[in-house]
Formats: sequence, C-alpha cells, structure tokens
Amino acid sequence: MAFALMGFAFSTREWLLFLNGLNPLQGLIVYYVIIFTCIFALSRLDLVVLGFRIRGLAQTLGLTLITFAFFICVDWESPYVQLATGRSVADVSNVYFQAEDGAVWYAWSQILPTAGPDVLRVLTYVFTPMLLAMIGGFLVSEKVSLAP
Repeated sequence: MAFALMGFAFSTREWLLFLNGLNPLQGLIVYYVIIFTCIFALSRLDLVVLGFRIRGLAQTLGLTLITFAFFICVDWESPYVQLATGRSVADVSNVYFQAEDGAVWYAWSQILPTAGPDVLRVLTYVFTPMLLAMIGGFLVSEKVSLAP
C-alpha cells in the first residue's frame, strides 16, 4: 500500500513540475531525503536484508551512501550520456539530470568549470562512487568492542 501511495504522489504533474524547477543537486537531495526516510523507517521496523539488521542512524547513512554509489554507476542519466551519444544537453528536462550520476556530474562541473568531459566522467563514475562506497562500508560495518 505504501508503494502505491508513493507511486501515485510522485508521478503527479505537480510533483514533476516542482522537481523540474530544481537544479540537479537540489532534486537529488529531495530524492535522497525520501530514500533515507524510507530506509530509516524500515530500520525502525527491524528490516533485515540478507541477514543484516540495520541498527542505527550511522548504518542507515552507510546503506544510503552505498546505494548512492551503486546508482551513480548504473543510472546513465547525466550530461555525459547526452554528450557521448551525440545528443544536446539543452534539450533535456532538469528531472532527468537529478539522478545520482547527473547530480554528481553537475556538482563536479560547478567545482571544476574548466574540466573536460573525460575528467568529469572519471570524477563522476569512478572517484565519487569509490569514495562513497568506502565511507558507506565503514559506517555499515560493526564496530569491534575491546571491552571484556
């Protein structure tokens, strides 16, 4: 039932027009607030995934970062995809670029405005997911207790 309600709400014209008014980073933040909230709510309900029980905010954040890193690698919704396939970047809705890789590409292009597509590709699809997965893995892992 929850997925039906989310599907209904998040596919309305008003919602999509709201997202279209945001830049890629702003839209992605909205998207990940929804994802984080869902993972956190499920963790409060003792969600177990492949034998792993989410035990707190740090693990929830870690799983969110790992999810983010994964989707950077497999979404293919960034200006780079448009450039690599010979398409115009100007002809695409803002919502399209609010996926993980589109927002990361946008962030790196704002930080390094003179970087070319190949540099932005490596920063977006290689460096960023590697870093996020490492941080997420650290947050998810159980801490070793030295107390007897």
